[in-house]
Amino acid sequence: MNSKTSPITYNFKDPALETLAYTHPSCDAEHGNNQRLEFLGDAVLDLLIADALYKLLPDKDEGAMDRARASLVNGHTLAAIARELELGKRIHVSESQRKHHPEPTSSMLEDVLEALVGAVYLDGGLELARGFVMGIFANRIESIGTESDQRNPKSRLQEWTQKHRAGSVPHYEMVRAEGPDHKRSYVASVSLDGNEIGQGEGTSIKAAEMAAAEVALKQVEPHG
Repeated sequence: MNSKTSPITYNFKDPALETLAYTHPSCDAEHGNNQRLEFLGDAVLDLLIADALYKLLPDKDEGAMDRARASLVNGHTLAAIARELELGKRIHVSESQRKHHPEPTSSMLEDVLEALVGAVYLDGGLELARGFVMGIFANRIESIGTESDQRNPKSRLQEWTQKHRAGSVPHYEMVRAEGPDHKRSYVASVSLDGNEIGQGEGTSIKAAEMAAAEVALKQVEPHG
């Protein structure tokens, strides 16, 4: 694909896959249509977005990550990204379909984006598909990360110390680990200028540090 004439930067080694991704079922084309690629692309998208959120939101539980994924992988968002990539200009449809729908519907745009992701995966493998997906979702994923950081107690405590204790940085330490390996519990502390200001418990060291920061915020914020 020529990146000078399209917002898409991925170049297919197999042009037939790219053509197939843009072929709407109404075409009854000899080479087939994009429905199978759409099926595959839907699964690839789910995997790659879930993997990105797992790394981006280490302090979030399954429910929070599931909601974040649903905010990214849904018909409205996929259709919006397809419009940004100008995929509507590339969809091949039958004359009859074009008469009924001179402009691609949101559903068609969603489907063609999923098919394109499936085609990139087959053409280049998982890592190139990851690069493609992370590229087209970059701003939206970044927004979720920013929103998460704003609610992150460690980030909030860091902001508080920058504002009220110039030069001081919160220091975290693991106090102890308890329980069997399959059900481990951790206790962490956070100190400021050598004075402990909070302890917290969690199922991971990071979660325990988050809990400690939350306790510390309750201690310091009322005193400004």
